[in-house]
Amino acid sequence: MTPRNWLDRTTIVLAAAALAEEVTLDRLTLNQLAARLGVKTPSLYNHVQGLSDVFAGLAALGVQRLGAVIANAAIGKSREDAIMAIALEYRTFARAHPQLYKAIVRSPELEDAEITEAENEVVRILLKVLEPYHYSEEQAFHRIRGFRSLLHGFVSLEAAGFFRAPWDVDRSYEETIASVLATMRPDPEGHKS
Repeated sequence: MTPRNWLDRTTIVLAAAALAEEVTLDRLTLNQLAARLGVKTPSLYNHVQGLSDVFAGLAALGVQRLGAVIANAAIGKSREDAIMAIALEYRTFARAHPQLYKAIVRSPELEDAEITEAENEVVRILLKVLEPYHYSEEQAFHRIRGFRSLLHGFVSLEAAGFFRAPWDVDRSYEETIASVLATMRPDPEGHKS
């Protein structure tokens, strides 16, 4: 059987992203993916090595798309305004694409150069946003880890169905981010490592 000219890894990963949002990432199969694309399952193996390769592609796609969202959120803003905009768009992305977000969370278990480069780009964006604070490289990385942990923790708990109390969840999120922003002060000595 010859490979179909229109079928490639990118097409497969994009179809998998759409299908995962319908059936969930945990239930995604190559057979379903082949049916969605109108091909027989063996045709997929001309372009991907199996389901784990598809998952790696989804993780890379998710990180790339999240990176673009973060970069766009920060454009034209600085310091607290940029950080708040990033936080708001991060949550919007996770809510709009829950299965692609789940693929991102699984990315550390996949050793893949494309994922690593996409993740590094996200970190570069966040480092750029933190430049006005004049943190050392180590301080900046600690801040980034804490910030990402906070965002992920909130959106994960929200997605899992927590936060059932009657108070506004949007306000909880914004106040949580604002409390972190209140602790961010420029390094008065402007240390660089």
